Amino acid sequence: MAKIVILNRVDPERIRYDQVIDHDIHEVTYIGQFLDGPMHARAKIIAAKLSDLHPDSLPSPVEEACASCDCLIARGERDLILAAQIRERFNIAGDTVAKVLPIRDKLTMRMSVCGSTIRQPAFWSLAKYKRMSGQIPLDQKLVLKPRLDAASNGIWIGSRKELDARVQPLREADWLVEEYIPGDILHLDGLLQGGELDILQTSKYVNTCFSYAAGSALGSTQVENPEWASTAVIELSRLLNYSDGGFHLEMIVDGNGQPHFLEFAGRIGGAYIAEAFELKTGVNLHHADLRCALGETANIIRGRGVEDMFGWFLFPYGANLQCGSVRQTFGDQFVRCLINTRPSRPDVPSYSEVHSPFCGIVRKQSSCEDVIHAVVRHVTAVPVASAS
Repeated sequence: MAKIVILNRVDPERIRYDQVIDHDIHEVTYIGQFLDGPMHARAKIIAAKLSDLHPDSLPSPVEEACASCDCLIARGERDLILAAQIRERFNIAGDTVAKVLPIRDKLTMRMSVCGSTIRQPAFWSLAKYKRMSGQIPLDQKLVLKPRLDAASNGIWIGSRKELDARVQPLREADWLVEEYIPGDILHLDGLLQGGELDILQTSKYVNTCFSYAAGSALGSTQVENPEWASTAVIELSRLLNYSDGGFHLEMIVDGNGQPHFLEFAGRIGGAYIAEAFELKTGVNLHHADLRCALGETANIIRGRGVEDMFGWFLFPYGANLQCGSVRQTFGDQFVRCLINTRPSRPDVPSYSEVHSPFCGIVRKQSSCEDVIHAVVRHVTAVPVASAS
């Protein structure tokens, strides 16, 4: 028997931990949010707002559970460093802060892949940018990013002239600046085990995560894997010292068809990425990733995939929509359609369906991009912008 603690930030029904972890054998404690639904009878529940937890001053029930556990699992982007800090405090086996930083801190990530053959945008720490910004044309488009946030929260895009005025009050250690590269944004999702690529599916964003953070709809559609995709995943993950588990790699493809590294996440992508992935490949990424987190081998069964492509869309909390006839209009193309009249207000930007007033999954024999655009136009007065 092992004592397993899980830091949970999403509806556990989407992951179904109990289908991978035998709760009758192991002592499993869940700490976090969305834990008021049906759970295994033997599971212990500790409700907590994970963003409020500090590793050196945990609430007593949380500290007691973590101090005595054998395995601490956290697969949410915002919880990776917290979990690593708790592991170090209580000498729990697993990823350390040093192991997590290259896949979490955007500046460390950029510096770690400088030796890659994969292109990436020019970048600067905020301190370095302030020293040399005069060498950059005033009208050049740049990106300002927080080093440790997620879901495109805090990202700003504008000219160097605008940026110079914006950065003055910011704490230099918390930010980086990047060259802006226009193009389509692809996300590559799959599983690594022992540094080997087990399975991969590429998708193209419809609109951008940056625009979603500003209030627009977001979606993506599966596409054929580009010939460079596998090489990019293997090379970048190796440089980032990430060898086991699910991944979510974002790449920009410029107007000349050249790929540029954007970001790498050592976890499963948000929104309906995992669900669309399973519909396409037959592989449950959440379960495969969880087995890797437990130190087990995920047995990927190939040959269960389908030729159709799947896409998803998601509206952010607060969107004012007219969804009355959307099911009747697009019924044949919907795999999932959720109209949520009372979404939960997120404490941080979120791609979870519980925070969205309207979201779903669609299916076509080829790209779903036109369907996603049509759905968005149907429920809003403004169509989804392009990703370029």
